[in-house]
Amino acid sequence: MNRLNNIAIIGGGITGMAAAYYAKQAGAHVTLYEASDRIGGKIKTIYRDGFVLECGPDGYMARKPTLTELITELGLDEQLVRSKTGTSYIFVRNKLRQMPAGSVMGIPTKFWPMVKTDLFTWRGKFRAGMDLVLPRVYAGEDISLDTFFRTRLGSEVVESMIEPLLSGIYNGTLEDMSIESTFPQFITIEQKRRSLILGMKALTPPVQAGVKPQEAGKFLSLQNGLGTLIEALRPSVDRLYTDASVTAIRPHEVELADGTVERFDGVILATSPHALGPMLGIEAARQLSSLKRTSSLTVLAAFKDEDVAALDGTGYVIAKSEGNALTACSWMHKKWPHMAPKGTALLRVYVGSDFVPDLLLESDDAVAAFALDELRKIQHVGTPLFTKVERHIDSMPQYEVGHKKYVRAFEDAVSRLEGVEACGAILHGVGLPDCVDSAKRAVERLMKKQEVPV
Repeated sequence: MNRLNNIAIIGGGITGMAAAYYAKQAGAHVTLYEASDRIGGKIKTIYRDGFVLECGPDGYMARKPTLTELITELGLDEQLVRSKTGTSYIFVRNKLRQMPAGSVMGIPTKFWPMVKTDLFTWRGKFRAGMDLVLPRVYAGEDISLDTFFRTRLGSEVVESMIEPLLSGIYNGTLEDMSIESTFPQFITIEQKRRSLILGMKALTPPVQAGVKPQEAGKFLSLQNGLGTLIEALRPSVDRLYTDASVTAIRPHEVELADGTVERFDGVILATSPHALGPMLGIEAARQLSSLKRTSSLTVLAAFKDEDVAALDGTGYVIAKSEGNALTACSWMHKKWPHMAPKGTALLRVYVGSDFVPDLLLESDDAVAAFALDELRKIQHVGTPLFTKVERHIDSMPQYEVGHKKYVRAFEDAVSRLEGVEACGAILHGVGLPDCVDSAKRAVERLMKKQEVPV
């Protein structure tokens, strides 16, 4: 076992805060530098009039264990809540249509629901069925999700179901997104079963007779909001500097904008991707910093319950073909009942900022009014009790085709820097559990580099 000593962490988002925790558990004295005026990064919980408002992520995938393990270690496991389920919808051809039963991440796995659905035309259904006989698409070189799914299942399934579902995860477009870096499991399924439909069906456990389907959803969150996780991690930091701009990282050294240089036994970079190149000054880092990033724009709107159309389910996604500026709407009060007082409704709408880039610069009132106008083209909502607008500018990494080679080059370059490690959403996953797992591995690598026996 090794023990860390004096460690600097650059970045106070979930990745940096998790790194601080694991470093502290290893015996380190932790100094954290955050460029903004607050810690938490995209995680931001606000309380208003009995509502729990998540301005960033509202939950995480329960099947990925690292974050749940961290929450348990912090003593917050009694606050864990699981999302509710309900009918899932897609707004396409000017109507909210139910997603076919048995669809898994947009892949149909049941015959009759696919036959009966009005989500696709008969021609689209027949084309999707060709997946059963088509040869493998992935041939060992990275391709886009669009190429992969359009070849296997056809354009209708991609445009009406898969694209609205998957592109929202990365806030990007399927034409850009790398299958190797985003959903490599589909490569594994195709290589093993050839057919995606048969492969996904084999992975779906059968429903036993007399057993009700699980009512709980696939996501976890915290009763008092994810902001409580950040506060629980705060004591892991011995020295916290906000509004602290780091300009350069060298082996065992951190240089600040005012010229101050501090020495550390180790440095962990958990900062935004755009800062990696300028801080490290190496080509592989500059390449990673130059990769495409997108902005996100969301609006939370609270209503009296009677002022929102009564719809079953937890929300819907919107096909791009509809020309609506929104990409999705979550009914937060149904997905997470703890977020809204009884008798109220809480909606969260996602604006496709790439389609209305100028909106990012408008006032909060203008953004909220625009989003509600777009929402009313789909469902009835009255006058909100209040709205909350949140912007994340150029902050979402895009895992484009070839992403893995840039990550490999970057990690190889960092591995040769004495006392420096890196972690974060730009590397191996954008979800909260991915970020925590990345932080944990970075601390473990730094411990191995130090090789200081206890």
